[in-house]
Amino acid sequence: MSNKVKWSELSSDVLQSILERLSIINYLKARSVCKPWHVICKRISPIQDKFPWIIIFPRRRPKSSTCQVFNPQEGKLYSLTNLGNDFSTHHCIATSGSWLLMLDLRSNLYVLNVFTRERIELPPLESHQGRLQVHRLQDNTFTFIINQSSVTAKDILNRTKAVLWVDEKTTGYIIVWSIGLSYIMYTRNEFDFWREIPTKQGPENIHGCQDIVYKDNKLYVLSRLNRIRILDCSQELPRALLDNIDDDPFRDERRRGKIGVTVAGEVLMVKNRLNQVFNILKMNSDGTSWDEVESLGEESWITDLGVTVPGVDGTRPNSIYYRDRSLYCGDLSIQVLEMVFQTHKNGHARWFIPSLREL
Repeated sequence: MSNKVKWSELSSDVLQSILERLSIINYLKARSVCKPWHVICKRISPIQDKFPWIIIFPRRRPKSSTCQVFNPQEGKLYSLTNLGNDFSTHHCIATSGSWLLMLDLRSNLYVLNVFTRERIELPPLESHQGRLQVHRLQDNTFTFIINQSSVTAKDILNRTKAVLWVDEKTTGYIIVWSIGLSYIMYTRNEFDFWREIPTKQGPENIHGCQDIVYKDNKLYVLSRLNRIRILDCSQELPRALLDNIDDDPFRDERRRGKIGVTVAGEVLMVKNRLNQVFNILKMNSDGTSWDEVESLGEESWITDLGVTVPGVDGTRPNSIYYRDRSLYCGDLSIQVLEMVFQTHKNGHARWFIPSLREL
């Protein structure tokens, strides 16, 4: 008598345990095998990969509706199709799991899930409430005017910073977008408009935006003076907290920086030095000065996301995943940077940690 067990004879609990261990790409394939498998997949909570992947956007010409994702852990490249007829002409400015914040040629923003193809339409920029004036041009792009200074949508891409957060269960979202000119705007799923975040008064006196990070209802803004403002986003209008960070660790140098937040909520800053391992700093417990960080322990810092993630099997603990003109991974223990992806030859790319919710 054969001891082999057919897949169709496995109990639903055993099959669920197996499906929960699949990579996201294999999980997508498995849930389309048959109806019983799809039913079991619907019982599984949203899944999140623990290892950073690379999403590669096609060149603008010729037009394409596809992109590629690369799993460094497997060393495999996958193509994702049917993302929209003009997808290759749109620009990704932030990610949250597998959700992308996209800016199209008409200067409209939308959110797209690259695995499920779900799309969230965002309020039009004309709905904006604040000091910013939005003027649509004949070619359907925008010019933004504030304090008698103006910037076109094309120029914004060279200086824009944005964060996206999406709840995988409810698809509730928060979006913060800095468009230069010392101006920050945001929207969330309860709004049908964009709203200004005050940056020129009281503790919100930000003076420009080099980098922004969102974690656990807090928005961290790195100003042009390398000072950090922390805003509470749990209420309808974000407000600055009292624990802002005014100490500039690079006061004697003209150098751009990036900020990050650890799993425990500690604030990090790094100098932007292409092709060199970075001088990583951490704000001390008093919040008054910066200490040099020799190790991130079992965590890795994904600078495109602004946060560290715990080390798991197959990841590189005590590492930094960084994007400048290309994508790098640096091991802090041996002070070596490795180029993982060369963007100028292969198109635009960025680090992300894919996730998948069941529809």
